[in-house]
Amino acid sequence: MASAKKGKHAPNCVQLSYQLLRNITSPDEKSEGVQSFVANLPADQILLLGTKDNLRGYLAEYNPRKRNRVHEAIKRTITTAPQRFIVRNSGFVITCADIEIDDAKKAVTLLEPSIINGSQSQGEIKAFFLDIAGSAEDPGTSGEPPFYVRATIIVDEDPAEVIETAIARNIVTPVRNLSEAGARNQLDELEESIQKVIPGAKIRKNESDSGEEFIDTRFVLQLARLLMPESISGNPSAAEKLRAYKNPEQCLTDFCDWQKNRNTDVASKTKYEFTVQIAPHVLNEYKHWEAHPAWNGHKIWEQTKGGRAVRRDTSGKIIWVSPALIFPLMGALSEFVERQKVGWKIEKPSLFKEAEMIQRTVNQFRAHRSELILMGRSEAAYDALRIYPQTLVQVLDTVSSAH
Repeated sequence: MASAKKGKHAPNCVQLSYQLLRNITSPDEKSEGVQSFVANLPADQILLLGTKDNLRGYLAEYNPRKRNRVHEAIKRTITTAPQRFIVRNSGFVITCADIEIDDAKKAVTLLEPSIINGSQSQGEIKAFFLDIAGSAEDPGTSGEPPFYVRATIIVDEDPAEVIETAIARNIVTPVRNLSEAGARNQLDELEESIQKVIPGAKIRKNESDSGEEFIDTRFVLQLARLLMPESISGNPSAAEKLRAYKNPEQCLTDFCDWQKNRNTDVASKTKYEFTVQIAPHVLNEYKHWEAHPAWNGHKIWEQTKGGRAVRRDTSGKIIWVSPALIFPLMGALSEFVERQKVGWKIEKPSLFKEAEMIQRTVNQFRAHRSELILMGRSEAAYDALRIYPQTLVQVLDTVSSAH
């Protein structure tokens, strides 16, 4: 094995036992400095490997409710026909920076290895060994292994190429764009911007990121898109006004495109920088309106057509309002977005009355028959709520010009 490159951390080497290992490197791979091997491994050996370069970990470990038919099928094969597992399973893909093979001992040592495809299968195998041995640290290796697994081992010392391989290898089992964006570090500056205003905040960069400690990345991008002025978006269409509410996936896709093209396209750079800079402010602004005391007293029913409009605490005070009401309201606040020396921010003028804005929002909600889906997707609601802040801005501009 080649000597490890010097760095902050000691190299991670993992030794695996194998039943059979073959070099299947193609001329194309050889020209790129890549090697490929296929190996039959005792099932317990796959538990020695981590998933640091995979797009997502074992989903059921983070949230048991995400257990699906695929997990059940894997488990069924392991428990009822383990000798058929290597035939029925699509196998594992393992990457590493270097490899050392000892065919006499039937052992292979991998430098900086990671499973990049097969995390769900690994999770089910781990659960199986926990059931029969009661310990994840000592799954039991004495005697003949219960069954074998097949793995493709890709030796590639370029971390960026490993990420691209991980993305490509996960296309068969669809991985959402969030995991791809996280793997390509396209969300790092967004998170850093948020953390400057909201210390300790973490956004989801992977589909496996779950729990209350993570902020929904798509939601952040929806809000930023909602407040993007027409001077930045360059799109005054009705579709653009409603895109934030109706299509969170498009907001993520567009943001990744802007990030990718920011150094070659001025429009992409402007949109990307706006989104990154405004992100922490829209999060705080949304939280502010979500539990604003002025919602109380309007006799908004909790349950309306299409779902829950508001949520109250034990004292009857409103502590949460549906996005279907807040999105049109916040869309109107794009009139108050301005560029400052420190970046884009929301500056509401002193004449702006928040209670008045909420009253207008409630009026629109009732005009849309108190149906959430109608309110959230109504171009008319967005336009009507924009009139109040738009008028204030025009009046203030007129007064300023007169002086």
